[in-house]
Amino acid sequence: MRICGIDEAGRGAVIGPMVIAGILVDQSRVGELVEAGVRDSKELTPGVRAELSKLIREIAERVELIVIEARLVDESTRRSGARGINELEARMIAELIDKLKPDAAYVDLPSTKYHDFRALIEQYTGHKCFLILEHKADQKYPVVSAASIIAKHERDMLIEKLKAELGDFGSGYPSDPKTRNFLLQALIRGNIQREHIRLTWKTLSKLAQRKLDDF
Repeated sequence: MRICGIDEAGRGAVIGPMVIAGILVDQSRVGELVEAGVRDSKELTPGVRAELSKLIREIAERVELIVIEARLVDESTRRSGARGINELEARMIAELIDKLKPDAAYVDLPSTKYHDFRALIEQYTGHKCFLILEHKADQKYPVVSAASIIAKHERDMLIEKLKAELGDFGSGYPSDPKTRNFLLQALIRGNIQREHIRLTWKTLSKLAQRKLDDF
């Protein structure tokens, strides 16, 4: 039986892309993922994720990645008049399922609306398989943990390249003080680069208000 795991990295970030990864593996080899130390990517350092990414690619039959740049994420939000990020992510998950063609797909559920999200995936996918959608699937299923590691490692590398272009903005997440300070300085300079910064995030509007309050 061939199963796939699908997970994303960077969905909540205000700077940089969202990366969605899918890995296809024979169920008989899932134990090898566990033995290699595969677990939720958030529990691992960047160096460990890099090493495990190599091992996962050796064990997996196939690995697929979709990189969604900040501008496209922005254009997909309800604030932009689109159907929302859930719809975007469901389409990308369906695309990965169609590419990998597993017998069963395990997906880390990003939405609180299980039935709506499942319906979106089923609407967009052409390949029919057993579909398992669960919150925190990356902590429960090694195949999803592996996808989580692949996605996070890819985003790690893309973020480092982006820092070489923009300067050190920290993690790119709204909770990071370095990220918020970088955005505030960019607002002050009038240098917000839409290709890499998600303008519809509330982080920007809050920082813009803070900037106005200072004057």
